[in-house]
Amino acid sequence: MFLVSNDVTATLPARSSLRLVADSGERVAVRCTEGELWMIRDGDPKDTSIAASESFTLPEAGRVELYAVRRASIRVTRCKTGVVNTRGWRHRLWRILSPRRADYAGARD
Repeated sequence: MFLVSNDVTATLPARSSLRLVADSGERVAVRCTEGELWMIRDGDPKDTSIAASESFTLPEAGRVELYAVRRASIRVTRCKTGVVNTRGWRHRLWRILSPRRADYAGARD
């Protein structure tokens, strides 16, 4: 099974799997609400077991395979991470109102 939607609640039958893919600039959070899952991450030599009421987040681009040891219900939430502006709104305002801009009325003297 391949998940495409943003927010999904799904039930996996026992011994079935679900592959989740996080693109760059995207975080994928998974919460196991019932049952037990086995999480296999690409490039991670250590697999993880996730029981009911536990969760994990893929903070960066990557893939994870969820395998239902027994019937499991999950809630998947995707969110795009915004570009962090390190200079803030004052710097943007200063650039807009700066007299050094050629089209600024006060700079044409």
